[in-house]
Amino acid sequence: MKDALTKVARSLKVAELSAKIFGNAFNPTGARTGNYILRQSFRGEHMVRYYPSQLERNLVKVPRLSRLVGEKLYDPDEIDRLNVNDKRRARGKGAPKKGEGKRASLAKKKKR
Repeated sequence: MKDALTKVARSLKVAELSAKIFGNAFNPTGARTGNYILRQSFRGEHMVRYYPSQLERNLVKVPRLSRLVGEKLYDPDEIDRLNVNDKRRARGKGAPKKGEGKRASLAKKKKR
């Protein structure tokens, strides 16, 4: 029994020394640590370069700032939305004209 305990203690010592030598974390209980996250490379610089700054986003959204900048700014999402609306209107699926909606047609039926 004593021999088995010394073997376990010796293997733990070896694991601890191995961890020190190779720069690993020694975790004999197997508890969860955040070590794998800390080993990953830092992504902050790449994310800052990828996403536009707040000013750039505001310039695209506010067309009146184009006069201050001196360039024609456009919002691609707005252009896509207008194109989709034009296509729907061409098929007869667009919004009704003022006074021709569902509520107006119900009111006309009641008056008859």
